[in-house]
This record gives sequence, C-alpha cells and structure tokens, in this order.
Amino acid sequence: MSALVIKEWKADQKPVDSANNYVSITGRKGGLVAWLLSLVKIDPTTTIRVSAERLEFASGSIEGNDARIIPLQNICSSYYGYHKPWKSAAGIFGFFLFFAFSVLNSHAREGSSGASDFFLIAGIGFIIAAIYYFLNRQLTLGFVETSGLINGIRFKRSVIENIDLTPEQAHAVCVIVQNLIEEKEKRMYGR
Repeated sequence: MSALVIKEWKADQKPVDSANNYVSITGRKGGLVAWLLSLVKIDPTTTIRVSAERLEFASGSIEGNDARIIPLQNICSSYYGYHKPWKSAAGIFGFFLFFAFSVLNSHAREGSSGASDFFLIAGIGFIIAAIYYFLNRQLTLGFVETSGLINGIRFKRSVIENIDLTPEQAHAVCVIVQNLIEEKEKRMYGR
C-alpha cells in the first residue's frame, strides 16, 4: 500500500460535516501531477467517512470510482501505526558523510586541509536526511471487519496542504469509531 498525502483530516466526537460524519479523512496521491489535478478537482483521492451507522471507503480517480460501505456493527476493531524512517535518513546522512571523508582524504593527500569541504558536504547531507525524515513519516489508519477483511490507508505529511498528523490524532479516530460502534450496539440491542 503506497502512502497518500493528507488532503483533509476531520475527526471529532460530534459530526464534522453536513452528512453527520464523525470522521472524514481524505488523502490524495503524492506528487506534482496529482497536486495539479487536485486544483481542477480531478485528483485521485481516497476517503474514509464514519457516521453513526456506517463506515465508507471511497477511492476515485480520472478513471472512475470505487466505494465500500460497511455497516458499523460489522467493524470489529480499528488500528493505527506510525512509521518513522530514521534508518533511511541515517543511511542518506551516512552516504554523504562517507563522501565527505573521501573528499577530506583527497585534500589530505594534496597537503591541504579540506575541512571546509568536509563540513559543507556533511551539512548538506544532514539537511537532506532531515528533510527526507520529516517528509516520509507515515501514519497508518485502518479498520477490521468481522469477516476478517482489513481496510487501511497509509498517509504521509502534506507539504502543499500543510497538514501533518500525530499518532494521538489517529488514536482519537480509533476511539471515536469504537464509541460509535458501542453506541450502535446499545441502540440495536437495548443495552
């Protein structure tokens, strides 16, 4: 599953839109082309909406739309996860550090210091690694149906829409959905 950038994130204990959804999350494919398509409203998006009665997964693109509508009583659990790409960022920084040491060694053979080149290359590597880390943190949010089918979406930070997520926000969505499921059971079974 590829990560989508967050286009919209609304979740609250009370409805967040006119359709009485408590959760309304939309992600779009990343990249400049997808962003340009979003400006003319034909962007490929995936949406999760949760009301007091159902959970809806919808995905649409220029090619068409798909939707799954799941009665809330058929959701047995929700989950979330948060991935921090520190190993990849460390690898990027390590590559630049190796290159910086190679330049330093080359300067040493020529009899010059090369310290400024070393620090310049290492600094650039650190900045690139930090940007990579910052832009590639991913949040997974999903729901498991009683049939065992898992519906999930992976999100990453949106620079253009300036929306970032925390694990606490994903946890809040899971709590909202769980509360809605319990309320629906009380209504259905008179508990």
